Amino acid sequence: MNFQLGAALLESKFNFYGLDLETIVHRLKNERRKGGKEAIFGYNFEHLLTSGGKWPNRYDLDKVSKDSPVIIFSSDGNTAWVNSYTLKQLNFDKNSSEVQGGRIHHFADRNPSGILMGRAVEMLGKLGFRKAFQKIRPDGSEILAAVKYANRFGITSVTTVGDLKFAKKLKNLNKEKKLNLRFNIVLPSRNIAGYLIGKLNFSSDATKIRYAAVRKKVDGSLYSSGAAMFSDYEKEGNFGFLTTNVNDISDLVSLYRSNGITADFNSEGDRAVHVVLNGIGISARRYKGTDQRYRLSNFCFIINEDIDRLKKFGIIPVLRPAQFMKRADWVENTVGPRKSGEAMRIGTLRNRGVRVAFGSGWPGGILDPLRAIWFAVHRKILSFEKNNIWFLEEKIPFSAALEAYTLSPSFAVRMEKKIGSIEKGKLADLVILEGSGFSGQSPDTLSRFVVSETIFNGKTVYKIDKN
Repeated sequence: MNFQLGAALLESKFNFYGLDLETIVHRLKNERRKGGKEAIFGYNFEHLLTSGGKWPNRYDLDKVSKDSPVIIFSSDGNTAWVNSYTLKQLNFDKNSSEVQGGRIHHFADRNPSGILMGRAVEMLGKLGFRKAFQKIRPDGSEILAAVKYANRFGITSVTTVGDLKFAKKLKNLNKEKKLNLRFNIVLPSRNIAGYLIGKLNFSSDATKIRYAAVRKKVDGSLYSSGAAMFSDYEKEGNFGFLTTNVNDISDLVSLYRSNGITADFNSEGDRAVHVVLNGIGISARRYKGTDQRYRLSNFCFIINEDIDRLKKFGIIPVLRPAQFMKRADWVENTVGPRKSGEAMRIGTLRNRGVRVAFGSGWPGGILDPLRAIWFAVHRKILSFEKNNIWFLEEKIPFSAALEAYTLSPSFAVRMEKKIGSIEKGKLADLVILEGSGFSGQSPDTLSRFVVSETIFNGKTVYKIDKN
């Protein structure tokens, strides 16, 4: 997840997750009426949940402003939707060359549509891209509100992307004894030299705030048709794109291994996963043994030949099952019925001996772990048109789904000796669930199983109001 972004957007009017196009444009117009020529930024637009999965375009945002930038970032963090003014400032037109490691989406006449992907998004830096994300850095009260929100869902520990400034804020809150959540922070790889010079401790035995891994983005996003695949996207006619290569991955893995750093690779498409495995394989020939516990974040697709390599290299794929409850139809329409059956193969991975962990992708996804567990057990999706089953052969038992949200994530960040299961000597992070459970319940409705109480470090931090 991105806890920092989630905390900043929890009560924000510029959090557009799940909203339709008309509502988004209305909110933006109201903001523009306040006057001024400064750029307007928004976050978390979900094109696939509105308008049948069709992309919005620059002309939609031209209704907001034609003489200042309007930039809306998608929930996957890898796509931006901009107006015509912004495209002009970037000198993007029908003659613009493609961006390596990214894409400029076009209309049929080759004019840019206003959708930028991958490294094309980074080119917004000159227009205030960095300032946009500085604006959404949460203060202490917003962080604590998000912590309280997480506790409501029985969450006592999170693994989140973040940076050193975010870690500093968390440490200050911890000194004040206000932090009722454990944070495992995954840092961006672009600052790896600074981490090494600063001798950052990635093997800390701290239980509240830890640096858990360093992340490298390998491909685009599935929901932007950018995840690197071996087969093409049926409606887009492309194979996604890679943002790095096998040699860079191999060098990074070797650097991480020699410095005791856990590697996290954000790789969604099967071609991206294949490249990561090849890079890890090259490094493994140089460094024998050792317990690495590589993480593949946002994991979705994998070819059959690579599944056994996950187990061989000790790689833990981190999946987001709850996202498929609303997105499965769109995936099938985009990659095709046959290929869509290779997504979220939780049962196959488990049967082949691969340890899987679940995550949410919040705020670009559903935070509630019970939703993900429900999907994994029943493989029931919330279709655009009707309720239906999504490849039932990939379902897993309730106990296995529960483990994927408890012990497996703690194992992935080397905390399994302290959290993740109820055992003598472990920290008292406990969740009390109340209801009829999952295994004997009809999948036609979401489970009545709810969080009754959340206990963090032996102290109750949430209790359901039964009045």
